[in-house]
Amino acid sequence: MVLSKYQLTPPLMTIFELMKLIQTKETAIKIFQRIRWQNGILCPRCGAYESVEKHSKNGLGFQKYRCICGHIFSDTSGTVLHKRRIDIGHFFIALYELSQTKGITSVELGKRLGIRQKKAWTILTLLRGQCRELIKPYYELMMRGVVETDEAYYGKGKNSQMFQGILQRGQHAIVIPIQDRTEKTLKGNIKRHVQKHSYVMTDTASAYGSLCCSGYTHFTLNHSEEEYSKGDGIHENTQEGFWGNQKKILYGIHHGVSKKYLFNYVSEFVLKYNLRQAKFTFPTFLNLFINPPLTC
Repeated sequence: MVLSKYQLTPPLMTIFELMKLIQTKETAIKIFQRIRWQNGILCPRCGAYESVEKHSKNGLGFQKYRCICGHIFSDTSGTVLHKRRIDIGHFFIALYELSQTKGITSVELGKRLGIRQKKAWTILTLLRGQCRELIKPYYELMMRGVVETDEAYYGKGKNSQMFQGILQRGQHAIVIPIQDRTEKTLKGNIKRHVQKHSYVMTDTASAYGSLCCSGYTHFTLNHSEEEYSKGDGIHENTQEGFWGNQKKILYGIHHGVSKKYLFNYVSEFVLKYNLRQAKFTFPTFLNLFINPPLTC
């Protein structure tokens, strides 16, 4: 596969095509540079474009630059690989596997890369931590229209954590760690993330009881009586499906996660869910992880 001068990655790429592109360290770094500096080399300190000269290379082979302001930075500055001694080929393959629907475990990644499980776990933890940063802009968006919200427990025993999910149909979802199911917590999160006059679908929990008095059109479903839909679009099936798919991945692939890193795994799923309308997930992940938006 040959990439044109202006093409960053092919729109649809298999793992075999990716391995051909990064078969040498030099070609992998060139692809990284083309994505990182697709709009020109930018000094992270003064913000000037194309005001730099090549300085030297760091220990991993990435180019370093010196800006006219005196600041020295490299290709990895401001990216997930900054100050990380991670093989660039391992990074590309791990990101490819992470971008797929179900994700991958550190044991399986270690086998595919021929590295120790601990090293593979370090790479995946780094990438999932970046997922946590990349979903932050979604928490600044106000949802409107038809919104569903529900709570769910992830984990078992001391590793369990309760979350509140808020989802705008056809758009994006957010997941918020919570400590209780009080009105102050659940209703407060709705007020922070959902515009008034929206249609809000919930169960019959008392914490949601006064939403109508707060400017929302509120519909409830009594799950204890096996009421899951009232017709005319009144249901919580989208949010329930969101929980179900997340738990299948969490328990079916990863077989449980410690509470310390649980939200990283949740963030991975939330990011992929919110990018589900992107036709090609891997190129989208490449741009987000190598050339992250300024809002993150």
